[in-house]
Amino acid sequence: MPTSPLTLSRWLTLSGYFGLMIGLYAWHLLINLTEAHLISIIILTQLGPLMLPLRGLLNGKTYTHAWSIYLAIFYFVLGIWYAGANETLMFGLYVTAFSLLFFTGCVLYTRLSSRSQKENSAD
Repeated sequence: MPTSPLTLSRWLTLSGYFGLMIGLYAWHLLINLTEAHLISIIILTQLGPLMLPLRGLLNGKTYTHAWSIYLAIFYFVLGIWYAGANETLMFGLYVTAFSLLFFTGCVLYTRLSSRSQKENSAD
């Protein structure tokens, strides 16, 4: 049973998205225990923006995938920032890799979905 490129790009997006979410959560709350007085600020600023596109990504909305590209760029910059220090190099590479996965999936899904919608409207 062949899988369509649209479905593959959606899975690519979701795996990058949930990889970022799980990785950030695990890093700050389980692996590198953040100080108690900073945890709420860090969780709010790093996991908070990931909550915004959740519903649209799960429902496969093209518009949500399109503006989530900008969110993926933010997490790419965050990953590069973490990779700049020797103590957090591996975590930075992890965030960078999953943000690239998220970015690539969003770009592909947006292109393929809009192309599919144009073909369906032409019929």
